[in-house]
Formats: sequence, structure tokens, C-alpha cells
Amino acid sequence: MGNRGGVNRLVAILLVLIAVMLVLIAIPSYRVFQYRAQKTSCEQAMKSARDGLIIEYLSRWDEGSVEDAIRTLDQVLPERPNICPAGGTVYLIKNSLGIFEPVCGLHDDDRRLRCRLNASRAMELLGTQLIKIRKSGGEAPESVEITLNSRKLECTRVREKLELRRGTATTNGYKGVVAFYGLEGDGRLRTGKVKKGEICYFVYADEDNAAVWMADDGWTGSAYQGINE
Repeated sequence: MGNRGGVNRLVAILLVLIAVMLVLIAIPSYRVFQYRAQKTSCEQAMKSARDGLIIEYLSRWDEGSVEDAIRTLDQVLPERPNICPAGGTVYLIKNSLGIFEPVCGLHDDDRRLRCRLNASRAMELLGTQLIKIRKSGGEAPESVEITLNSRKLECTRVREKLELRRGTATTNGYKGVVAFYGLEGDGRLRTGKVKKGEICYFVYADEDNAAVWMADDGWTGSAYQGINE
């Protein structure tokens, strides 16, 4: 009876281990499936938006403005802020024909473009937050939280340049999406192009690319490879 009880316990333990392994194997597969499903839905929504913007452009035969494009997009897709099922930020940029096209900050196939747009937006949001903090009498904090692509992102303050010019997947010490900022005259950060205490250095990186901004050098990094470098 004792041996039989031991065998039963061993079988139960093995079954639990097998179940855990199956769950661990299934989680990555589910995430891949979820991403693909969201990307497909996002692409369909982007196509509808793109078609609407093209129709508007052809009917007016002029260049228009970002505001005009946004109004047209609001008419084509009233739920524009939620156009991407995963909450990706929708950017409007002009193509080679001068027509505004929507670009998703999470799913667009041009990963370098996606990184550049997200980096510019992140820096803009950071600047807005710092202005609010200073108006309330506070100093620039060690970390500022912003929301980008419907996700929280911490912009960490640094006092010297980082060795981060490529995606986090190929750079040791970093993981996922990260952002860093530095102020003029703080530590080793000095450009002579902005006032002391203003943003003079900013880095945004996702798994694939990085965008680096310096007040005296503009945008560089792997996301700008072939453009500014």
C-alpha cells in the first residue's frame, strides 16, 4: 500500500509538471497569435482610413493640412483614437504624392519609421510633462511617466550619454521599450544650444531600433540610419 501511494504521488507530480510545461509553451504561442490578430485588424482599419484620406485629397485637389486630414479621418473612422485594437498611436504623415497616410505606432511594417514617430511623440509628451511640473514649482524628476501607444513608459533622467544606438534586443542591459532624457548643464551633458535645465538629450529605443536626439546634433541612431547618418 505504501509503494502504491508513492507511485500515485509521483504520477500526480509528473502530471502537474506536464501541465505547467504545457502552459509555459502555450503562453508565447498565444501572444504571437494575439499580436497577429491585432495586426491584421489594425491593417484593415488603416486601409479604410487611408482610402478615405485619398478620396478626400482627390476630391479637393490641394495639399490640405494635418487638421484637414484629421477631420477627414474622424469622418471615415469616428472612433479614430481606438482605430488600433491594441491602442497604437495613429500618426498622419504625407507620402511622396503629398497625401496624408495613417501610420500605426505599434504595427506599421516600416520599423524604423515607427521608431522615429514614437520617439518624436515621446519627447513631445515628456516636454509637456516637464513644463507642468515646473509651473507647479517642482524640479525635473528622476523619472517621468508618459503614455505612448496606450502603454505607460518611464522616461528616466540621465547625466551623460548612453551607449544605446540600436534596438534593445541587440544591446546589453536593456529590454523592451525604454526612454531616457538629460538636461542641459546636468552632469556631463552640455550642448550650448538650449538654456540650462532644458532637455538637451533624449533616447527612445524599442526592440528593433533606437532614436537619439541631441540639441546640437539632431536625431541619429539606427532608426535614422541612411537618413541623417
